[in-house]
Amino acid sequence: MKKIKIHIKNSVHRDYPVYIGIDLLEKINSLIDLSKYSKAIIVTDRNIPLKLVQDLQIALPIANSVVVLGSGEQNKDLDNVKKILKTLKNFGCDRKSLVINLGGGVIGDIGGFAASIFMRGIDFLQIPTTLLAQVDAGVGGKVGINLLGIKNLIGTFAQPIAVIINVNTLSTLPRRELISGFAEIIKHGLIADKKYFKQVTSKKPQEFSQKELIEIITGSCRIKASIVSQDEKENNLRKILNFGHTIGHAIEAISQENNKPLLHGEAISIGMVAEAKISKLLGLLSDEDCAVVKQSLNKTGLPTTFTAPVNNVMEKIKSDKKNVKGEFGFTLLEGIGKAVINKTADKSVIRKVL
Repeated sequence: MKKIKIHIKNSVHRDYPVYIGIDLLEKINSLIDLSKYSKAIIVTDRNIPLKLVQDLQIALPIANSVVVLGSGEQNKDLDNVKKILKTLKNFGCDRKSLVINLGGGVIGDIGGFAASIFMRGIDFLQIPTTLLAQVDAGVGGKVGINLLGIKNLIGTFAQPIAVIINVNTLSTLPRRELISGFAEIIKHGLIADKKYFKQVTSKKPQEFSQKELIEIITGSCRIKASIVSQDEKENNLRKILNFGHTIGHAIEAISQENNKPLLHGEAISIGMVAEAKISKLLGLLSDEDCAVVKQSLNKTGLPTTFTAPVNNVMEKIKSDKKNVKGEFGFTLLEGIGKAVINKTADKSVIRKVL
């Protein structure tokens, strides 16, 4: 199968490619000129198969080492940033070294963040292995870590040299992880493309063939690439990608404090249902379209409810980065395929929805 290549533009006037296909890791040296780098550090986690890591190491034409982190959102913290930075220093990395992030969204976020601050910033390559990371975190150049129970409180905008989406990894992805990835895929349809929304909700995630999944991943990457290329630093248009995330991030953070943490996509699914209801209460979204949002997520197998004290959720929402001057900021829906940014909602409306 031929590789699909998407270009993303950014503020430093350097386009970078997103490659989508199968068996891409063994071809990495033909996709990217790695000869200009002195060394490489592979950042990964315990859930990534050892063979996948070893295959990548063998394919690299430069000296490399591996740093293995624990899996899960709770590991996206300062201690693990220090672990990556220490590995870079001890391996003798310099400003011409490369960080390669092989894993899900957590690995891409923390590895990219570490690269962005080591020696004031070195290059990094994203190789997302989960569906969620392939359509969301791996593309777009947002990197960061959690602090004080707040998701992504510390972070930077830092673009990778490339993104390699090796679809082979989805064949061993747990069903729950596959379904979770569809939350962001559905979100892309809801905010930007009604036809794409109908396509990605036409079947259950596990019913799509590999060829269809490649088409879906490509569709999501193209939607996100178009948005990010126009607004890298989230000053305007890029805010539409935040639909479902104000409440979703709050719920995700609360779930991390429990014994049964939600996956990111699961929390965003619940957040999208809540924020669709806010859209309805503010007169932006019809009752019919609001119902479609919830029905499509339920059909996909994603959760649409969560049990937690409303006051706890409200406290988390107060810390959201999208809030300005004490007002609760949201990206909301005006219809299926059309989002609107910079909307505020009173506490009473949010509480009613919760």
